[in-house]
Amino acid sequence: MLVLFARACYNGTPDGGLFGKEGITMAFTTADLLESLRFSRTYFLKHLRGLREEQWDWKPYPECKSIRETLIHLMQDDLVSQQFGDACEPDYSSVGEVATQVQGKDIDGILSALDAGHQALLDLLRSRYTDTPLDAEIVLWGAPLKLGQALAYLSAEDYYHAGQVAFVRMAMDPSWDYYAAVYGS
Repeated sequence: MLVLFARACYNGTPDGGLFGKEGITMAFTTADLLESLRFSRTYFLKHLRGLREEQWDWKPYPECKSIRETLIHLMQDDLVSQQFGDACEPDYSSVGEVATQVQGKDIDGILSALDAGHQALLDLLRSRYTDTPLDAEIVLWGAPLKLGQALAYLSAEDYYHAGQVAFVRMAMDPSWDYYAAVYGS
């Protein structure tokens, strides 16, 4: 419908009519969503500042992930997401390798590996999709989605897990000031 409207407004005039010679330019782009994906990880990491040693491995319930396990899970997400756009179910065999690679590493080592994996994902997505329309059909984790939906979904992972970290922190330390820690005093 929008395309027909844009064509009608062009009317074949030399100056391009209502929308100019270039037609309609979409203000919100794949690059914007990739920046949002970078920002969502930064937001997640703010929840880790000042974490005490005993908080890294604590679980409120046995079936929950500890904060350390959540970091490893995000590393696995970033690794599997590097198969973004492939037309088949991703190869999950590498997921177990991530946990093995960080086994025995201190938190700084895990955070460094998390950052490297996320940067690799962002670099891959930028190289592959920067000029791709947001409504292009791609595949994420074996499911067909529009590119814009898939990138938003990846950001949602960071926000979801930030909530988990906040829950653990507040459960272990009710005096922790979430708003000051995450948004500044």
